[in-house]
Amino acid sequence: MNIASSSEKYKVLVENAVVGIYIICENRFTYVNSRLAEIFAYSCDEMLEMSPLELTHKEDRGIVEKNIKKRLKNDIENIEYSFRALRKDGEIRNLHVYGTISIIDGKKAIMGTIIDETDKKLATSRLEYLANYDSLTGLYNRYYFNMQSEHIMNQARRNENKIAILLFDIDNFKRINDSLGHKAGDVVLVRTAELVSEVLRDSDSFYRIGGDEFTVIMENFNSTNEVKILVKRIQQALRTSIEVDEFSFHISLSIGVSIYPEHGEDMSALQKSADVAMYQAKKDGKNCFSIFAKDSGSSSKILELEDELYEGLERGEMEIYLQPQIDLKTDYLLGAEALVRWNNPKRGVLAPAVFLPLAKEMGLLYKLDLIMIENVFLLLERYEKLDMLDFTISVNISHALFHHQRFFSIMQKFHHRYTYLCNYMVLELTEDILMVDNAHAIKITKSLKLIGYRLAIDDFGTGYSSFGHLKMMPIHELKIDRGFIRDIAHESKDKAIVKAIVDMGHTLDLTVVAEGAEDREQVKLLKEMNCDVVQGYFYSKPVTVEDFQNRWLV
Repeated sequence: MNIASSSEKYKVLVENAVVGIYIICENRFTYVNSRLAEIFAYSCDEMLEMSPLELTHKEDRGIVEKNIKKRLKNDIENIEYSFRALRKDGEIRNLHVYGTISIIDGKKAIMGTIIDETDKKLATSRLEYLANYDSLTGLYNRYYFNMQSEHIMNQARRNENKIAILLFDIDNFKRINDSLGHKAGDVVLVRTAELVSEVLRDSDSFYRIGGDEFTVIMENFNSTNEVKILVKRIQQALRTSIEVDEFSFHISLSIGVSIYPEHGEDMSALQKSADVAMYQAKKDGKNCFSIFAKDSGSSSKILELEDELYEGLERGEMEIYLQPQIDLKTDYLLGAEALVRWNNPKRGVLAPAVFLPLAKEMGLLYKLDLIMIENVFLLLERYEKLDMLDFTISVNISHALFHHQRFFSIMQKFHHRYTYLCNYMVLELTEDILMVDNAHAIKITKSLKLIGYRLAIDDFGTGYSSFGHLKMMPIHELKIDRGFIRDIAHESKDKAIVKAIVDMGHTLDLTVVAEGAEDREQVKLLKEMNCDVVQGYFYSKPVTVEDFQNRWLV
C-alpha cells in the first residue's frame, strides 16, 4: 500500500466531509475542516487556536465546559451532546457534537464531529406547532379542540360547573372566496380570528375547527346572561370594515350556543346542540345568534334533507368521482382518489361539504364508507376485466368506521370476496384517527396490511404523528396536506416543511403524495424536492368515472 497516497485520500475525505470535523488540544482548536468553519462562519485559519467556549452561546457554555472536562479528566472515551453555537455573524445555530479521546504528540486531545441540526429542529418544531395550532390563524385547531374539550368537560363534571359552546361561521364566506379568491378568504379568516380574540376573556378557549368554522369554549360563568354578553361583544367586534386589496367590506357571524349540562351531558351532544342552534341562527336571517332549544332541530329543511339522505343511501345515489394521482418522475397515472358525490334527484349533484356533516350527525358515516368501499371494489373489478388495472384507487376511511368494533372483520369479508384486488386499494386514514388509540391503530393497520391492503396517512402534518409513531405504523404512503402545498412557491417555511416531510417519508421508505397542487410552479418545486406523486387541479379536478376513463385510461 502506498502510505502517502492513502494519507492524501484520507485528507481529501476529511476536508470534503458533509459534517464538521475538529481536533481540540489544551482547550483550543488545532484542526478544523472546511465544513466546520462554514458552520461557524469563520475561516479555518481564524478558528485555529480559538477556544470552543468562544463559539458557544453564553447560556450553554457550562454544558460545553462540563463535557470537555469529562473527557479530559475522567477518561470517558466517547461522549455526545447538543449545544447552541454563536456564529461570527451573531446567528445562533443548534449543533450536535460527537467526540472521543485521543493522544496526539503525547498530549490528550479530543477528536470528533459536529452536525448542524438547526434546520431539522426548525422543521420539527414547526410540525409540532401544526399538530395543535391552525397554521393560518394561529388559533388552536380541531385536533387540540378534541383533546382539550374532553379535559374541560371532565373538570366541569367534577366541579359541577357550567360550560358554554359558541359555534360560529362567517356569513356568505363562500361568496367571498368565489368572487375575490382564496387569498382574500384567508385575510378574512385571519382578521376574524384577531377581532374575536380581542374581546374574549382569559379563561375562554378559541379554536378554528375547519374552513370558516370557529368554536369558543366558555368557562367560569354563572348565568346564561353572561354568555349573551360575550356573544354580543363578539358581534360588536365584527362591526368594522375589513380591507382586502382595494376592497372594503363588512362581515357578520351566525352563532349557535349550547350550555352544559342543560343542552348535553357530553361534549359530542353539546357540539351537536350548538350546531343545531347555529343552523337556526342562519335560518333566522344570519348575523345573529341562537341558543339551543329543544325544538331547534325541528326545522322542516333539516328533516327533509335527513329523509333524503336515508333514502339516497338505500337507492344507491352516492357516486364515485375520481381525481388522478400522477407519478412526478414519469408524468404517468399512478393512482386515483375516490371522492363521494351525492346525485340527489331533487337538488342535483351535491358536494361532500353539503351532506357529510349531516351524515356524521345522523351516525351514517359508517354506512357511507362501506358503500364507497364496495363501489371502489366493483370499479377495480371492472378495470381488471378490461385489462386496464395498472393503478391504485384510494378511499377515505372515517373515524366512525375505523373504530367500529367490526371494522377488521368487515374488511376481511371484502378480502375474501375481492382477494387480488385488495392490492390495488389504498385505505386513507387521517392522523387523528390513528392517534385516538395508538396501540389499537397499530394492531388493526398491521392486520390490514397482512391481508393485502395498502395504507396511507391522509392530510399529514395537521395532526400529531411523531417520527416514532410513523416507524411503528405499517403504512405505504404519506399524503401531505394541501395547506402546505398552497404557498410553497411564496412561503419559505411551507417549502421547508414540505421538504422535511418528503425526506422523512423517504427515510421510512414511504411513497409521498402531495395534495392540492394547482399550478405549474408548485409541481416544479415538488419535483425538485423529489416528491413522488402529485394530486390536484393542475392535472385534473375530481371527475366522473366515465370522464376519468376517457381521459386517463384510453
